[in-house]
Amino acid sequence: MGCATRTIKCVLLIFNTLWAIFGVLLLLLAGFGWDAMPQNYGIGIIALGCVILLTSLFGCFGSIRESARSLWTYAVMLLIILVLTVVFICLNTRDVFKNYAIQEVNQLWEQELIHPGAMDQKQLVYECCGKNGPDDYLLAGRITPSSCCKDSNCINPLNIHINGCLSKIEEAFSNEALTSQISEWVLLGLNAVVLLMSIMLAIHYTNQRRRFNY
Repeated sequence: MGCATRTIKCVLLIFNTLWAIFGVLLLLLAGFGWDAMPQNYGIGIIALGCVILLTSLFGCFGSIRESARSLWTYAVMLLIILVLTVVFICLNTRDVFKNYAIQEVNQLWEQELIHPGAMDQKQLVYECCGKNGPDDYLLAGRITPSSCCKDSNCINPLNIHINGCLSKIEEAFSNEALTSQISEWVLLGLNAVVLLMSIMLAIHYTNQRRRFNY
């Protein structure tokens, strides 16, 4: 059991280091992408990042100090994350970010009709023009803004982006649902494997302490 214990211990340390990095990345994602996602999702990502960081600390501490109590706490926290992941997979609405981006474009276009320039940032980022295409500006009695053109040069008609922002967003987020599903199932599988390993290590250290006490 000695060699197996050391192997499990090393695997848990490596996993928890990566787990902590993942938690930090989630917090950065929520911070930098706050305006690009629904607020409840942003709050959820921040909460998940904090839980992952806290969980990884218990895992590292329990493995390094060979503390059965910390490892049992770690296992319980992993079990909670596992259950929450299953619930999230069952209840998660697909294409959340795409639908949010589409809703944002619709709102920005309404603002564009009242306050010219509201669509500029989206048009520059996605290299698109108008909600459905350049004709949107013509129908609104407006000239095509420079943000609709390559290098902001609209003198040459060939520089005008012909795609509307809605279609470009559909294209940009076309793989969101598949990527989300793969990420969720990979996270679920890793969580289950590490949970099993942490329980094995916790049982080993618990039995070791009992033998020592006797």
